[in-house]
Amino acid sequence: MRLRSIPLVLPFSLAMLLAGCAPASRVSTDLFHPEYSSSRDGALQYRLPVGWFDATADPQAAGHAAWLMRSDYGATMALDEVRLDSGARAEVRSAGLLPLSYLIISLTSGDRGTVLLEPPSLVTIKGKEMCRYTLVVSETKDTLQVTVIDTGDRVYTVTALDARKGVNGGGSLALLAEAFVATLRW
Repeated sequence: MRLRSIPLVLPFSLAMLLAGCAPASRVSTDLFHPEYSSSRDGALQYRLPVGWFDATADPQAAGHAAWLMRSDYGATMALDEVRLDSGARAEVRSAGLLPLSYLIISLTSGDRGTVLLEPPSLVTIKGKEMCRYTLVVSETKDTLQVTVIDTGDRVYTVTALDARKGVNGGGSLALLAEAFVATLRW
């Protein structure tokens, strides 16, 4: 009797194991509000994470295409256009985002004294190649995860700032930032 049940149990167990390893297909549904908002420049649409508020209309956000803040004020996500002239745009088209990312690091980190925690690397999100790196601000110990995006017409950075000094919570913000980038529309 036992030998007859083995052929049935093995395929069933294998199917259950594989189902548990399958990627979640609707992760962003649980993390984001369903409606889209438009960036200040109108070129991008984004979804607001649950537990966050949109501070884009605030006067302090005047330089950002979008500025989101976590409800406890412990984290922000800023969407900023990287303004390029036609020559720089042509260089990005031929050389890609990696050299541009190193240039952005040198331009934005000079005054703040940052440490490069993870150097720029190319990543693919939703079938699109982007560049991502992580910095730590020396003075404040804030962690910045930056994703550089080329929409074809413009280049943007999405900067997720985690202000929880000394707390190992940056991983969850990094995952949320990646999901945020994956939901962007242009």
